[in-house]
Amino acid sequence: MNPDKIFYSPSRIAALSDGIFAIAMTILVLNISIPEKGLVEQIGLFKALIEHQQEFYTYIISFFLLSIFWGIQHKQISVVDKADYKYIWLNLSMLMFICLIPFSASLQSDYSSESVSSIIFNSNMLIIGLFFMINWNYATKDYKLIPKDFSKEGIVTGKINIYVFIIVTIAAVVIGIFSPEYSGFVYLLIPILKSSIRKRKKL
Repeated sequence: MNPDKIFYSPSRIAALSDGIFAIAMTILVLNISIPEKGLVEQIGLFKALIEHQQEFYTYIISFFLLSIFWGIQHKQISVVDKADYKYIWLNLSMLMFICLIPFSASLQSDYSSESVSSIIFNSNMLIIGLFFMINWNYATKDYKLIPKDFSKEGIVTGKINIYVFIIVTIAAVVIGIFSPEYSGFVYLLIPILKSSIRKRKKL
């Protein structure tokens, strides 16, 4: 039997995804190290914590991005009413890079001034964004895995939201080449751009 003609429940993908996202979000905090006692005795606990500001910054940015990814995944799965073999493996491939985020975040935290670490971190995010686009296009093309009555506007909106993330991530990769310490700030544009798009649609 052709595996492409066998369909499965997307609930299993959702359950696996929720577990992986939860683990990745939790592991992120392990990248924040406790200040050494010798340093605390010399400069005090508050100043010692300030010395680890890059770790806190990377944690916040990474958690923020994982939250966006989880939101996109949740919205896509909620629309998909069936899953085939290819869609399952597309999602598993995407989740592999979700699992990689704690590593790329740790690398970015420890080597924040290195363009290589910034490129790896931001490329990790870009690859995930591209997988979300591939997943969405695959599921919605000719209404392959979504209900026939799902609106075309909803399909387009889903694409626009992912395009916004991809464009911002590409900008982060480019900025990371020249100013790796500041590349993460670009991601703050995501909610601003999405809010701007929503307002334009209402006009």
